[in-house]
Amino acid sequence: MYKSILLAADGSENSFRAAEETLNFINKDTMVTILNVIQIEKSKDAVLHGENTVKQQKEKIAKIIDLYNKENVNYNVIFERGLPDETVVKVSNNGAYNIIVLGNRGLNALQGMMMGSVSHKVAKRANIPVMIVK
Repeated sequence: MYKSILLAADGSENSFRAAEETLNFINKDTMVTILNVIQIEKSKDAVLHGENTVKQQKEKIAKIIDLYNKENVNYNVIFERGLPDETVVKVSNNGAYNIIVLGNRGLNALQGMMMGSVSHKVAKRANIPVMIVK
């Protein structure tokens, strides 16, 4: 069992599956930190249009929060602005987390080779174990 898990969640179905997977290796003492990264470009556009990006991001991860409330999971939510891969690595390397859990974006082989995925970049750069959930 892990004591402290960093769950990178963007509101996608893949990140929800990652949240579900954490239920398999936690106990009552485990703290799950849900990290949602607000991408810089989206954040700038939202400010220009008078939108509340944190409120929008909370709505995106509401399904995960509902799941964790239903399952009585100890969790907290943090929002960071930046590039997703760099921000997840920065938060994980500066925190006291035991593992990062995140969903696989599902790039095909060519896309993954050309661009790289967030999950791949996090796995390469993080100082702690990374679980990528398909």
